[in-house]
Amino acid sequence: MDRAGKSDVKVDVAIVGAGMGGLIAAIEAAGMGARVTVLDKLGPMIGKGIKAHGFGWFGNETCRAGGGGLDQVEPEMPVEELLALHRKQGWGRVDLELLRLFHERVPGDIRWLRDDLGLPFTSTGSLFGSILLQTVHVKGRGPGLMRFLYQAAEKRGIEIRFETKVLELLTGDLGEVIGLRERDAGGTRDIHAGAVVLAAGGFEGNNEMMLRYVGPQITYGAVISGCPTNTGDGHQMALEAGAQLANMSVCHINTTNQLLSEGPTRRLRNIWPGGIYVNKEGQRFIDEGTADSDTLSNAIAYQPGSVAALIFDERARLKDPEAYAAYPYKDKLIRSAATIEKLAETIEMPSAQLRRIVNEFNAAVKEGKAPSAGSGQAPGLPIPKTREAHRLETPPYYAYYPVVPGLNHTLGGVKINTAAQVIDRENRPIAGLYAAGSMVNWSFGKPFTVAGVTSYMGNYHIRSSKKGGALGGLSTALVFGRIAGERAAQAAIKKPKRRKS
Repeated sequence: MDRAGKSDVKVDVAIVGAGMGGLIAAIEAAGMGARVTVLDKLGPMIGKGIKAHGFGWFGNETCRAGGGGLDQVEPEMPVEELLALHRKQGWGRVDLELLRLFHERVPGDIRWLRDDLGLPFTSTGSLFGSILLQTVHVKGRGPGLMRFLYQAAEKRGIEIRFETKVLELLTGDLGEVIGLRERDAGGTRDIHAGAVVLAAGGFEGNNEMMLRYVGPQITYGAVISGCPTNTGDGHQMALEAGAQLANMSVCHINTTNQLLSEGPTRRLRNIWPGGIYVNKEGQRFIDEGTADSDTLSNAIAYQPGSVAALIFDERARLKDPEAYAAYPYKDKLIRSAATIEKLAETIEMPSAQLRRIVNEFNAAVKEGKAPSAGSGQAPGLPIPKTREAHRLETPPYYAYYPVVPGLNHTLGGVKINTAAQVIDRENRPIAGLYAAGSMVNWSFGKPFTVAGVTSYMGNYHIRSSKKGGALGGLSTALVFGRIAGERAAQAAIKKPKRRKS
């Protein structure tokens, strides 16, 4: 009996966290014949106040996701080319073995999710520059995905215990993980398990950890647009068990604004590439033609005041007038003027400086043979623009200001091997301990200085499909969740037998 009179229990696999990574691991382990219990400190992601893409709304990372990034059912780019991109944009510090495994597995794992488990998808088509992208997302987006995973877990006899906080891991004499200690409204008890999977999310809601690992620039410069309830519980438990942490400074950040609504990289994605980003001093700080939303948003965090302005003209707006018309709160977020000088005044920016930057940019633009397709470049500048460059010369002119970085979740985390085993500080796997989801590290990025201005580059969301498939939170949780569930079940039971999905 335990301290509060609750009976200790024994299961094959105990999983910490009921998001995508944890529930996929549970479904996979149950399919191997394991008895599985999932514990989560939050309540179920169903009901009032639960929304996808809801900045400021309650929900775990999976629930708050848009349900995208799960569309690559066929490989469309050679893995070696993808790894070369990761090596370059990840500054040579990414785990290429894990990334190779991900890219080799993800098409098959998405087909398993869609065809074997029966997860419903829907798709919409939209232009991104000259490319028609099919945006495939889960029906019902994040909340729909959570409902489906709950139902799939219930069908397989998986116990999910909500509002139950895991306090610590239990370890044996040799340092192996043999279970965990949890607490709910009824008291505290130990759960003895053949294996434990940590899938407890990031640490963006833990200010102390953010300052220690990420630093003050993003801790104080970015607003939390993700889950403030992600407080690094899994990271800290893993550390106490001897785990090695990797690339803890890296974060997934998207553009937002003072209203904490979705920024231009999401809702104006056909418009913003036709403009330029400047900081509050009127300086460009990034190649807008190559920057994905994460790289751009990280770069903004390192600008003076951690704010930027997106400057574009009528030509750029007309690339997607429907999206512009539908953009909420544009009257509060976007200013317009007949001249660049007047536009600068509306955002309290030095007008002569902004005029000079726009003139220099326009003079450098080489539009190419198909300017309407956004194929131009602006070489020869201290910070060139390598695609989607056109002269800003068609009034009225627009300024989306302020654009601020919104911290979705951290990307630094525990180091794992290709079996999803957590690795200790001597580079050995910790027996009985596995990890998946956003608390597992697979990426790297860092600030750098070009032309006297701080910019940023990371290997986030490198597209592996012309249809928009990317290395993202849901897809990595799927791949490494399946691996963690399978390997944990194999470790916990002697002769696992796979059940039908």
